[in-house]
Amino acid sequence: MMRNQHAHDLTGKNYRGDNREGDEDCRPCTCGRPLRTIAHGLEHVPPAGPALIVARHYHHLFDGLTLFASLPRPFHVLVSLDWVKTPLTRWAMTQLTSLARWPVVLRSDGLTRSASGGRTALFSAADVMRYRRQGLRNSVQLLIEGRLLVIFPEGYPNIDPTYTPKRDLAEFLPFKAGFVTIARAAEKRLREPLAIVPMGLRYEANGVCLAELHFGKPVCRKDFRSAEELVEYIEMKVKQLSG
Repeated sequence: MMRNQHAHDLTGKNYRGDNREGDEDCRPCTCGRPLRTIAHGLEHVPPAGPALIVARHYHHLFDGLTLFASLPRPFHVLVSLDWVKTPLTRWAMTQLTSLARWPVVLRSDGLTRSASGGRTALFSAADVMRYRRQGLRNSVQLLIEGRLLVIFPEGYPNIDPTYTPKRDLAEFLPFKAGFVTIARAAEKRLREPLAIVPMGLRYEANGVCLAELHFGKPVCRKDFRSAEELVEYIEMKVKQLSG
C-alpha cells in the first residue's frame, strides 16, 4: 500500500477507497455502521521525534478512533474534562488520562455552563488555571521525550452528547493559540524547531461510514512573523484539508 494513503476498517476488514475530495456529504456516522478510515499524506507525519498534529474536531468519539486506526506511531491527545457531571466520572477519567499520559485542560466556559445549568460545580476557577499550567507542562514533557501530540484547537467538536457551541455540522470555531504556546515552550527546551502538522478530517455516510484524514505539510513556528499569523495559517490549512 502506498505510504501516503493508508486505509483501515475499525471492524477488522481492509478498505480501499478512492479520493472523494469533491463529495459534499458530511453527515454524522452512527454506531450501528462500520467505521472505516482512509488517511492521505501520512508521509507528512514525522516517523520519529517530537511533533504537533493540529486537527479539526468533528466527533467527540470517532475522531480519536480514526487517529488510532491511521497513525503509524503512538500519540497522545490534549483533552478537556470540564464536561464530566459526577465525582465518580471525574475520578475515572482522571485515572484514565493519567495512565495514557494525555494532558488535560479545562475550558473556562465549561464552568459557566455548569453553574447556569444548576449542576454542582466539580471544578473551580482556580482549577482552570491549575489544569492549564499542568497541561502545558505535561504537553511539553511529551514533546521533549520525542512524542507525538494531537491538539484540537477549536475546543469543541461538531457532534457531542453533552454540549457544543457549533450550530451545524459544517461549522468551524476560531482556532485558539494554545498550540503555539505549547510549541514555543517545547522549542525552548528542545533548542530546535518543532514540526506542526495540520490535519483535516471529514466523514461520509453512504452505506458505510467513511472517515478521511488529510495530513498537510509540516510547518515550524519560525516560518511565521507572529503567533497570530501561524494560527491563521493552520486554521486555513485545516479547513482546506477537510474539504
